[in-house]
Amino acid sequence: MIGSADIKDGSIRSIDIANGTLTGADVRDGGLTGDDIRNSSVRSADIVDGAVRLADLSPDARAAFAPPVGTIGVEVATLAAPKAIAHIGGGINANNTDLDTGLTLPAGRYLITVDGAFESAQAAADPSVDVYPQLSLWIDRSGDGAFQWQQQEGDISPNALMPAAANRHISVSGTTVVELTEETYVGLLGFGYDSAQGTARSGDINVKSATLTATPLS
Repeated sequence: MIGSADIKDGSIRSIDIANGTLTGADVRDGGLTGDDIRNSSVRSADIVDGAVRLADLSPDARAAFAPPVGTIGVEVATLAAPKAIAHIGGGINANNTDLDTGLTLPAGRYLITVDGAFESAQAAADPSVDVYPQLSLWIDRSGDGAFQWQQQEGDISPNALMPAAANRHISVSGTTVVELTEETYVGLLGFGYDSAQGTARSGDINVKSATLTATPLS
């Protein structure tokens, strides 16, 4: 075995190797570690391309770079079963239908996406009246479990024109950015309006599906 003591300047460098590199195969036990280096460390400068990749690290070192479980990542809530929108028209505070679909999010900034679909087994009694069911994003800033539009608890309300015929399906989607200063419940409400400012098709339109997605931005 040739050691550093056998070399004039007390060191073995990559230029002393035929192909200009020093690898584990050049070491007696097939491994090159910090103990084989004079200062007991292998730095990026000691690597031929000047970089230490994640794959070059030990399993424990790689694990240190993994994101903490439960603190970052996408959160999703999905409607458990179809639910009828009890009220069309009137004030949303008193007439919304809670879809029991929501997330309790820690303080932070989020990209919120709302997706859903509506369907009705009943044809419109008066096809001349347009009805627009909606999925309303509810941000329970007061923490009292009751939606209050005037308390800035409302945000996007993606909606669409409901077909007058029975058994027709429509989809809606919307996206917004929300800033939360403390842990807050964020949920979905069913509601809607009609073109005659009345209550047309109340109870006849079902929220067939609904998904709330929250992606942390900070």
